[in-house]
Amino acid sequence: MAQQVEALLTEHFRYTPLSLIDDIINTVNTIIYRAIEAIENGLFSLPPHQLGYAPDSPHSNASNDDSEMADPEHPDAKDEIENGVHQLETLLEATVDKTFDKFEIYTLRNILTVEEGVARWMRTSPSLTPRIRTLRLRHQSLSSDSAAPSTKPAN
Repeated sequence: MAQQVEALLTEHFRYTPLSLIDDIINTVNTIIYRAIEAIENGLFSLPPHQLGYAPDSPHSNASNDDSEMADPEHPDAKDEIENGVHQLETLLEATVDKTFDKFEIYTLRNILTVEEGVARWMRTSPSLTPRIRTLRLRHQSLSSDSAAPSTKPAN
């Protein structure tokens, strides 16, 4: 029965229900990776003193320097940002995986399904095509018979 319902839905939507859910999940993952990349780029573009690092020496010009994270006075800042971004990415991936597993189960069970007994009453356009084709041929033959002169001899 489940295969019949999946075949019916695939025929109706022109793609499998699971591929729709996979496309949604892949789109969300793409958005997450773009957001993580933007966060990482934003953090690397800030000078270390704006991230909470105190200048190591009184000769430091960190308060006036808006350069990249290549500041030799704070080599651990780059490592800390990379580690923090990696932890954030791992947390988001785990949360999305767990949440979308629930979404997938709910969607397949409650939204992209057909109730028992209803599937046998459903027809999609390919299953109606032979009947429609037969009706068209009958209509064409009736219209061509009425338009064409009769070749039968009169009695």
